[in-house]
Amino acid sequence: MGATLAVVVLLIVVVPALVAPAWLQLRVLKQRLAASEARRGDLVRLARMTATDLRGPALGLLGHSEQAPAELKHSLVGVCRYLLDLAEALLDQTEEPGTPRRLRDEIVHLGPLVDFVMAQVAAQLGPGRRVWRLAEALQGITLKADRRALHQVLLRVMTGAALSTGDGDWIEISASVVEGRWVLAVVDEGAGLPMPKTAGSGVETRGLGVGLALARQLMQAHGGELALESTARVGTRALISLPADRVLNP
Repeated sequence: MGATLAVVVLLIVVVPALVAPAWLQLRVLKQRLAASEARRGDLVRLARMTATDLRGPALGLLGHSEQAPAELKHSLVGVCRYLLDLAEALLDQTEEPGTPRRLRDEIVHLGPLVDFVMAQVAAQLGPGRRVWRLAEALQGITLKADRRALHQVLLRVMTGAALSTGDGDWIEISASVVEGRWVLAVVDEGAGLPMPKTAGSGVETRGLGVGLALARQLMQAHGGELALESTARVGTRALISLPADRVLNP
């Protein structure tokens, strides 16, 4: 009888006393997780609303750019395209993981796009200066690609090259056909980005941060690739490759 009473007391008094704190901790943890997810959801919704708010005025200004004075037209179009690209980048960043990247193929003149990105990078550097060595052939290359996506890739790669170099260093951009694929190479003489090597390849191709990860996804959506090769105190080479059939006049 005494043993039975002890078991009853154990079940009624001791076990709940031991379990209650753990149960309360679990409940608090669930509440915190739910609050965290709610905050994340609010941030995602805010980012997507901001992207929508950016697109409206940019499209409106772009539609009236033809009426702008000749000396302002080029700058106005550039600003509008930058705002549209920024809006699309916000939408890309807030996509659910694993969501396929949507492409809108159009005719892209590579030379003017590289010039535009180069001006953006220079503006971000402030007083710093880089010596850009652009192959003459770039001005004659026309691609079939998503212009916005290609702009994002170039902006991230060229910004990375600028940040890993110093004032007065050179950055070289050239294009070639390698094993049936068109390749745009961005090479700098910077300090070299610290990237672990891909197993067994000896070539460092892992992107740094969300920006390069997104750039790689955008290239893969084109059937291409973004690879990075870096050597400490020597420099970095970014290789942006596309299927040859995306080059309309190499």
